[in-house]
Amino acid sequence: MRGFSYFQRVFPMVIAVLAVFSLSGCNPDSGAVSQEVVYPSGYARTPYTWEEPIPVEGTDWLLQPQKAADYDKTHAYDLQFLDGDGALLYELPGVGRPTMRGEAAEGGAVWLCSEWWNTVHCNGYMDGSLTQSLILLVDTADGEVLFQEKAGAGELYLTSEGTRCYFYESGEPERIEWFGLVRTPEKNARVFFRDALDWQNPQTVYVFDYVYWPDVASYQDSRLKTRFCLEESGVRVAWESTGKILTSDGKYLPVFSEKAVYEVPFESGAAAVLAPA
Repeated sequence: MRGFSYFQRVFPMVIAVLAVFSLSGCNPDSGAVSQEVVYPSGYARTPYTWEEPIPVEGTDWLLQPQKAADYDKTHAYDLQFLDGDGALLYELPGVGRPTMRGEAAEGGAVWLCSEWWNTVHCNGYMDGSLTQSLILLVDTADGEVLFQEKAGAGELYLTSEGTRCYFYESGEPERIEWFGLVRTPEKNARVFFRDALDWQNPQTVYVFDYVYWPDVASYQDSRLKTRFCLEESGVRVAWESTGKILTSDGKYLPVFSEKAVYEVPFESGAAAVLAPA
């Protein structure tokens, strides 16, 4: 009876803990900062972009991920390159992903980016969920891979100019280890590039005035979004947060609005920090 009494006391607590995990763990993507990459044409990649095939910015070509023949063992995808009518031009084995992007490069080539995200209910683009990217330069005439390299976890590919590939990454807070004997200083978020001719030596373009996000939350539970608008010579980084508006039926509706904007040129020079429109 004593054991049964203990079970009676513990069982409700176990159920409560499982309920909490079921509510918070069923969607591990919730609470993260969403991201959006917007190309000059207006095409955008967001956590909710699932459409296929995927347009290659500045061209009529399309990208199509296709499960590899050994997908059940490797979970690998092939990258299919299609013309504007959807006809297969060539296929690159093992380098495709459900989340891909591409843009025109010089000399009839294209820059392609395959992304690995550990999101569950979203197709990537949740800050902190990017595990790696594969960057390729491909000759569209014959499908020859002219360049191929990996980018690390959290390095969000933005665009390429010449041989430079530009990325955004969040910062890291100060870390104190070994009972305070080892101190790693805080790192703010930044835009940087890796040059295809010197890939292992990233070069910082601009350092932001925040680690993870600027202080733009409208209220305690306000959701945040970063929009990266690619421009001819730089990137416009706009931070949005949800505010609440009262609807006609007496309910509050969360609505995103811009709170901080950074105009970051890719060439050397200071970025402009703008007030919201």
